[in-house]
Amino acid sequence: MKVEIKRPGNTDSTRLKEAFTRLFARTQSLGFDAVIYHYTPVPRSPEGELITPSLLEMRNAPDDMHQLWCERGYYQADPVQHYALQSCAPFVWSYQHPASSVLRHMLDNNAREVSRYMCENNMSSGATVPLHLPNGGFVTLTGILTSQHPPPGINDTLAQMMFLAHHFQETAFPLFDASMRTCHHIRLSNRERECLAWSARGLTAKEIARKLHRSVATVTLHLNTAAKKLGATNRVQAVVRAMHYRLLDS
Repeated sequence: MKVEIKRPGNTDSTRLKEAFTRLFARTQSLGFDAVIYHYTPVPRSPEGELITPSLLEMRNAPDDMHQLWCERGYYQADPVQHYALQSCAPFVWSYQHPASSVLRHMLDNNAREVSRYMCENNMSSGATVPLHLPNGGFVTLTGILTSQHPPPGINDTLAQMMFLAHHFQETAFPLFDASMRTCHHIRLSNRERECLAWSARGLTAKEIARKLHRSVATVTLHLNTAAKKLGATNRVQAVVRAMHYRLLDS
């Protein structure tokens, strides 16, 4: 499924672009050659698959990387992102020498293309800061190194990298528009969301129809369509999945 990447409004977009420019300059001062930032309001589907981020920004990365990660499924196979979801601390990684990095147990057949791409583009090592946000969102800030071996002092920069990630997130998040804070993995119409929200409160289709001044058949159609989009087999599961994707948040 292709995911449409939403962008903030013009004013906020300009300010956000400037913030990323400053972020890149600061990561360069720490010795990194490229920077990758990603934000997703919901990191995984109920089945455990990584959800393509709502915002993926790169500086000094190959031109085709954004498309590969957002449209070709590389993000879902990215071992750095899989490890980051399990970690609360910044970490150093290497594709060229995985035996001595946190990736040693992550490089299975699913990650082969990602590993090959990173090595062929001289992005075989780096450091990543994972941020698990209070509202359930997930962020990673990754500094890329073009050298095959992380420099001996890279661990000393992790604390600075973590501070930078937290500071940037606090600065950047207010610039995200409302659509970027909503998971776009599943798209429901306003009426489908409204019917599910009432269903979450325990109302039957007949009671929802009375609330919305619609026929029971119309409400049932909205609920069934929403359930199908969510991959749910019944209304209870549809409500649970809609809440997982935060589609019923006010």
